[in-house]
Amino acid sequence: MKQMAFDLDFDKHYNASLVLACEHCGKETSKHLRSLAPDTVLRCSCGCDMQITSHQLTAANQRQRQIKAAYRIAS
Repeated sequence: MKQMAFDLDFDKHYNASLVLACEHCGKETSKHLRSLAPDTVLRCSCGCDMQITSHQLTAANQRQRQIKAAYRIAS
C-alpha cells in the first residue's frame, strides 16, 4: 500500500471531504473528513488499497481550518 496524495472538497454546507485518486486506475474516492480515523484503508473499485496516515489526516484537518479561516467561515 502506498500513501496517497489528497485534495479537499467542500459541499454547500462547508463540510470537507477528502478526495483520493487511485494510482492504478485514476478513479477518485471521496470520504467525509470527519468520518475518517488515522491509518484508515480505503479500497478503490479496481481493488487497490489506499491508506490515509495520521500525518495526512492531520495535514488535511489543518488545511481545512486554513481554508475556512481565509473565507471567514466558523468551524
